[in-house]
Amino acid sequence: MPSILLPLLLLLFVTACATSPEGRTQLVPPQPLQGFSAVYSEFDMHLQLVTATNAPACSEVECAADRAFDQRILALGRRLANVAYRQHPDLHLRFPRFEFVIADKVDPGAASSAAGTVVIYRGVRQLNLDDAALAFILAREMSHIIAGHHDENVTTSVLIAVAAQILFPILNIGTLFSGSAATTAAATTATTAASTAVTTTAVTSVASFAGSRALRASDRPLQVREAESMAMKLLAAAGWDGREVSDQLEALRPALPGEPDWTVELRESTRHIASRMQGPLLPDTPVAADGPPQAAPKPLAPDLPPSRISAPF
Repeated sequence: MPSILLPLLLLLFVTACATSPEGRTQLVPPQPLQGFSAVYSEFDMHLQLVTATNAPACSEVECAADRAFDQRILALGRRLANVAYRQHPDLHLRFPRFEFVIADKVDPGAASSAAGTVVIYRGVRQLNLDDAALAFILAREMSHIIAGHHDENVTTSVLIAVAAQILFPILNIGTLFSGSAATTAAATTATTAASTAVTTTAVTSVASFAGSRALRASDRPLQVREAESMAMKLLAAAGWDGREVSDQLEALRPALPGEPDWTVELRESTRHIASRMQGPLLPDTPVAADGPPQAAPKPLAPDLPPSRISAPF
């Protein structure tokens, strides 16, 4: 029993309840572990980059187009970052600035970390997107950071790992995998115990990794919907019209066979944004009793938060 108490105490220590900017309850690391969360998510982001296919070396014309694309991303990122720090003044407590990086990867995609790094894959340029659509891609990735989705994913991974350390020894999982070999081999009790311990550790590690990935994948759709909503608010505060963003996203090239999961996810976001832009049905034009029909009142512009924090790009 005492051997179980330490993991249970660790389980309680590594979790804390928080509320996302959209009002959703989420589990995140407590303040002392925020640095670990940033490091872990940075490692996870680099793992995605390592496994992605590198883009071939560019020709002179292609290199010029790449440089122009890089400048567009940096300009759009600067504009969005300034608004993000105004909308969320507490961001400067988590990281001093957003950093935008273009990775030379052949497929379109994007990644980010809790430390404020946003990576856009070189393949996004081949989608030939307008500034409004590119701004949405940046804003959606920034919203994952602002909403604490990376911290949430880190907590999920830690919880799964701790749970595996508690449950697997109790269930004697290692014996199930190594028991048959131990009974047929002429080994000593010490060797059998060591083999069982090694097997249990290996199985626990594999199961915790697979379990955390599966659980994070199940949370992904909800996180993406939340990031979409926050991204549209960020774009509106930065001066983009929602319908313009939706129209540019819908101009995305036709689907190709075997396209990356990221592009499929972007198409899903496009459909959700288009649905949001349609909005509820407007009431019929009111008619005054003693006059001509009156125009329906225009919706009021949302109140923007005051400019309290300004952070460098």
